[in-house]
Amino acid sequence: MTVVLGKLAISLLLSLITTALLFWKEKLNDFIANNSQFAILGSWVLLRLLPFALVYWVLGYTVKSDVVFFYNTAKQALDGLIVYRDFWQPYSPLFPYFNALALAIIDAPESIIFLMMIYELLAVYVTRPLVNYRYSAFYIILYFSLPAPLIFLIFGGQEDIFLWLFIALALWCYKKYNNALYAGIVLGIGIACTKILLIIPVILLLIFSKARLKLLSGLLIIGIPAIAIMFYLAGDKILAPLQLGDLPFAPNLMSILSPFIGGFKPDNTLLNWGGLGIIIAVAAYCLRNLKPYSESKLLIFAFIITNMITIIVHKNSLPNYLYTILLPVIYFFGETFKPRQWALMILLNITGAVQPSFWYCLGGAYYDSFGSLSLMNWVEYCLQIIYLGVCIYFAYFFSRISDGEVKALLPQD
Repeated sequence: MTVVLGKLAISLLLSLITTALLFWKEKLNDFIANNSQFAILGSWVLLRLLPFALVYWVLGYTVKSDVVFFYNTAKQALDGLIVYRDFWQPYSPLFPYFNALALAIIDAPESIIFLMMIYELLAVYVTRPLVNYRYSAFYIILYFSLPAPLIFLIFGGQEDIFLWLFIALALWCYKKYNNALYAGIVLGIGIACTKILLIIPVILLLIFSKARLKLLSGLLIIGIPAIAIMFYLAGDKILAPLQLGDLPFAPNLMSILSPFIGGFKPDNTLLNWGGLGIIIAVAAYCLRNLKPYSESKLLIFAFIITNMITIIVHKNSLPNYLYTILLPVIYFFGETFKPRQWALMILLNITGAVQPSFWYCLGGAYYDSFGSLSLMNWVEYCLQIIYLGVCIYFAYFFSRISDGEVKALLPQD
């Protein structure tokens, strides 16, 4: 419970900083815009590097969460073992080998977290040129100040920003070369390096894109050799990433409904594939009237909306997925937000940062009924409801933007 209270205290402090930045936006922006490189790097040092050093070097905090698993699989990759065949991991085949690069320099779990910090910084610098506007540097700094990214990254070593990095790289390539083939190649590399989850927005991109043949060609240039090599090396064990869907997480619609119906079976195949079908169907409905249309806008909305709907409906989702989309949400839509949206975004960050540790502290399981819930269980369950409710609100809000009802600053093709 100490970790939960610590994360809550950090989240409240960062929320105050975020609120202050928003309040002093106009007064701060002239300095930030005129010193953008200094401001962005300074914010990264202050809100990423210093907390990292304080937590792990000064306070001696023990690495926990997924980082331990990342470290163990990276060690096996560094020893030359073959992913899926010699060791199990639910991520894309190249993911442990990228992590192994950090261990080749310094053999410690903290190296994995530092590598994720570099991914995030790269994502910032790839995202910024996609749209340049008056407050572009300000919103990057604001993103750094939010509670959820810092908590997920520094304490959890979450890799989810890696997915957005490849989406941003694909957008950058398409903007620079105006050729969807290059974007397809980048997306194919991204799928091979991150998570199979990246396939979902790519499927929607192929459904709606006017350049689907070039995109598909780029994906196949990477995908066919990758699948062939992995099948040769690991056989049918390459399906290992699908096993992650058997694990239940919270909060999501399933965890909220669980006590009403006496619980869910974790390995329910219908929930896994049914949830996937709902994600694609609802996202497709939201994207059908994207206005004004462009390939870049389509990819951004496909990425954000599919991840937001995944957070809501799939039993395998947890607040870490919020980290996947926060950078593009703040950077592209921050200027669209009114005080209501900012208040809800800060609330979403606080609950998202605190709830996972609270849930695991209480046993990390779905509730089978309301009768057996303790006071702490009720508090945690209420956090789930708040988190899910705010996510549903933002999913609706982004669908309104995609329909052209709300204006936003997005890259042009």
